[in-house]
Amino acid sequence: MSFTIREYRPDDAGPMAALYFDAVRTIGVRAYSLDQVVAWASEPASPTMVQERAADGRKTLVAVNSTDEVIGYADLERKGHLDHLYCRPDVVGNGVGGALIDAILECARDWRLERVSVHASEIARPVFERKGFSLKERRDFTLRGVAIHNYRMEWVETGTGCVAKSSTNHPLRANGR
Repeated sequence: MSFTIREYRPDDAGPMAALYFDAVRTIGVRAYSLDQVVAWASEPASPTMVQERAADGRKTLVAVNSTDEVIGYADLERKGHLDHLYCRPDVVGNGVGGALIDAILECARDWRLERVSVHASEIARPVFERKGFSLKERRDFTLRGVAIHNYRMEWVETGTGCVAKSSTNHPLRANGR
């Protein structure tokens, strides 16, 4: 599968909002109950909200296919929290998520961050583990009245590059796994 990772553009907001909702509703049920998935994504995100998030100082990267359709995205807050990593359901398992993580970690290095944290879902946890994130704790909480959980994970810069091996080419020119 061929794709490219590039910086967010304002016209990505609509496709990203739709992708988020579709990913949570379609992929989430693999590890969470329907009630949990509905609490997680109760309604489609608004493109305006996506645009506001992308403009708040975080780094937002998108993965696009050969026709420039958004097939995944990730964002990194300035203090080192990877807040979103979502891929279109039809590309899950094709290296898009891993390549986005690699690109986000490259950004973290550019920003001289020593650590990156994430609250990973059951589904995303193995991807983050393969990229060198360590499990810190399971987080059990209530969202819109529904009990749900995720995992606090952390990546620590070792000073020798990515702590996990990856077969992805340079993160901003990813062409697959």
